[in-house]
Amino acid sequence: MEKNNKIFIWSPFTSKVGTVKNVVNFTSGLADYSKKKQFNISFINSFGEWNYLKKELEDKKFNFFDFFYSNKFLKWKKDGFIKSRLFYIIIFLVSFFPLIKLLRNEKPKYLFCYLITSLPLTLFLLFRFETKLILSIAGQPRLNFLRKFFWKMVSKRVSYVICPSNELKTNLTNLHIFKNEKIFVIQDPHLSIKKINILKSEIIKDDYFKNNKIIISIGRLTKQKNFTFLINNFSEIRKKYNNFKLVIIGDGEEKEMLLKLIKKLNLDDHVNIYEYKQNIYNYLNSSNYYVSTSEWEGSSLAMIDAAVMGIPILCSDCPTGRKEFIGEDERGYLYLQNNSKDFLSKFDKMINEEAKFLSKKLVKAKKASKKFTNFNHFLNFKKNILKEI
Repeated sequence: MEKNNKIFIWSPFTSKVGTVKNVVNFTSGLADYSKKKQFNISFINSFGEWNYLKKELEDKKFNFFDFFYSNKFLKWKKDGFIKSRLFYIIIFLVSFFPLIKLLRNEKPKYLFCYLITSLPLTLFLLFRFETKLILSIAGQPRLNFLRKFFWKMVSKRVSYVICPSNELKTNLTNLHIFKNEKIFVIQDPHLSIKKINILKSEIIKDDYFKNNKIIISIGRLTKQKNFTFLINNFSEIRKKYNNFKLVIIGDGEEKEMLLKLIKKLNLDDHVNIYEYKQNIYNYLNSSNYYVSTSEWEGSSLAMIDAAVMGIPILCSDCPTGRKEFIGEDERGYLYLQNNSKDFLSKFDKMINEEAKFLSKKLVKAKKASKKFTNFNHFLNFKKNILKEI
């Protein structure tokens, strides 16, 4: 009897967050590294979100199941709490029956779920499928009473839960929702060293990076990333170190508010917000320090990018994963979240660190970042999840 090797990917997204890249890298790793086992991989294109990558993924022999498409709907702004939640409801409604039909007719071995996971969880609670549901959780879940109750109800139907750090696994275990033996720590498939070596060499045609000390921060311009804290404290840094400039790369609903703050603090010539970049490695390669002020994170992929590029890292000690990566200031510097005094103190320590000690941190960080390569991710999945195929 022929084995079922069908793997379906459910990962609707409203913006090009790091998880999108991880999903692509995960599926590409399955195709590239599996020699004896050939996987039949299909993407569920809920509302056209995967269209911009469709040709690239079809060239890898991946399949697509298209549910619904409207150019106006695809371009509709989804920023902010109310708009994003309305968008989630629409995705739920337009994909409800198509997803039931697809799972019943195609009977994939696995359904991997990322990002907006409410629909597959609901369907597996309501119906019986021959498919195993694998839930990926990138960051600390914010569970109110109803969501926690819902997750407990559906937990028996979830075969595996994937998370990127031991800290997150501990937090999930303490919530007593999923059985501990179902939860696996597998670092994100974020890095392709071969591609990075090419991308980092692309020239930046911007004088802003010339003859300046650059602090760089990367992420969505949202409350989570806490760029307000960063800009306010950068204003204090400028009073002491006037040769520093700040670069922020990202898009999001807080952009106008942040631009107003920059103007208010008279930092127009010293802080620059760049829109989302497909390639951030050349920007990291042209920067001196990486800083992240997030209020919560998953594995903090931009931090991993900074580590592999060999630039010093300063991050908040927010949950989940970055404390595990940086350790006791072994691979970078951690400051107490939302504590300006500690932030400025750790910044001083970072830029004044003796060269030999800083070099040791950078080497350790670069070595630890190798856990986040596509190949390492594939090996962990093969060992823990896909052994049945």
